[in-house]
Amino acid sequence: MAHLVIVAIILITVSINLINKTKAKTTKETKISNAIITHLVKSEFMKIQDETELIEEFADKEFSLAQQPNLYLDDLSAIKYQARAVMGSLEELKKQESMMFEDHKDGAIIKPDIITTKKVKKIRTEIVEYIVKAGDSVSTIADEFEVTVNTILWENNLSAYSIIRPGDKLVILPISGIVHIVKRGETLNAIAKKYIADKEKIIQANKLGEDANLTIAQKLIIPGGTKAEYTAPIVEKYSGFQVIKKTITQPKIVSGNKMIWPTQGYRITQYYSWRHFAVDIANKIGTPIYATDTGVIQYVGWSIGYGYNIIIDHGGSKKTRYAHLSKFYVKTGQKVGKGESIGAMGSTGWSTGPHLHFEVIINGRKHNPLNYIR
Repeated sequence: MAHLVIVAIILITVSINLINKTKAKTTKETKISNAIITHLVKSEFMKIQDETELIEEFADKEFSLAQQPNLYLDDLSAIKYQARAVMGSLEELKKQESMMFEDHKDGAIIKPDIITTKKVKKIRTEIVEYIVKAGDSVSTIADEFEVTVNTILWENNLSAYSIIRPGDKLVILPISGIVHIVKRGETLNAIAKKYIADKEKIIQANKLGEDANLTIAQKLIIPGGTKAEYTAPIVEKYSGFQVIKKTITQPKIVSGNKMIWPTQGYRITQYYSWRHFAVDIANKIGTPIYATDTGVIQYVGWSIGYGYNIIIDHGGSKKTRYAHLSKFYVKTGQKVGKGESIGAMGSTGWSTGPHLHFEVIINGRKHNPLNYIR
């Protein structure tokens, strides 16, 4: 039913619009004057004189919108008529050009070859000082003076992360390169070799003679010279086992005869006594354990009460024991350095919680470790 009602309304509306032709009428001749909207906007026309009629305009279906139909391409400005080059003989074109200049003697029209003339900058031969302005960057300044960015960075002791601010003074070389201050005994050949530069260009840039004598502290501009690159240190090769050891942070080694602290953290849960010949240092499981001094690994393994433990022989009848470990990073017979990671803290053996049981053994007798470590 809802669909039928909608269809009926549409048919009625269409039929009324087709049958009744609407024309321009006065508000008195049409019923629209009695509509609610008429009363609402009536005040807008109170100033209209009585003899003036308010005309409402209605569209007739026979009304023609345009006398001539618009073409599809009429509104496309991109393909509208454009100026074309005038074809003609060379004599005719010269004649037109001469007439054009006679009509415009005030210089309003300029010949094409003058338009394309490029302004050439004067070649600089001296070092200048530039004051940084707002909006400047090293790259824009380098572009303005036609030098490389590195030339500005090197000469002003800047890096790629340096910040320049308005008012800063920058020294600008006349050409791309670097400045070298002559030292005692240096020659042009040695300087050119140092910066991988051309000796002849150095002579020309600094206006030197072939047999010119260099003076100490003399400044030389090295065209195309580059600053010595940083040489990375040689990296030692490690096995997978050694890499794990090196990833653990090592403590700062203290110079002197005393041994270093054997682990991270200083929480002592049990001190040396007549029934406990060691020091217990508590921390989390996995906390690195360090060799307190240089030595050779004497024992790595399990012992009753100690659990997993390591004994290091430091020579001179001095040894140290590290007990209750969870991991080993060394093996028997291996040499270790002071502060090198040898294992990880745990709670193996007779232990009530994760901690390091550390002993100092001299001539087979256990001593108070706190007298030997710092």
